[in-house]
Amino acid sequence: MFRVIGFFYRTYKSNRDRVAALMAREKVAELMKFLAILFLLGWILVWLFASDESRTRLTDEVKQTIGGFDTGSE
Repeated sequence: MFRVIGFFYRTYKSNRDRVAALMAREKVAELMKFLAILFLLGWILVWLFASDESRTRLTDEVKQTIGGFDTGSE
């Protein structure tokens, strides 16, 4: 069991190191920020042009997903 935990820890650590190295590069950090903003704007456009029924469903799904992150703290 400890080998499995060690494997996942090493994988997690190496991935964190790779992301930190990438984000230390200014161009990559700017690209990631731009893509995140573009993704957010895309979802806002989807929400704006959705029908009322779809908009309500989408809002409920987001609330349920965000609420799902809090389940461990209750």
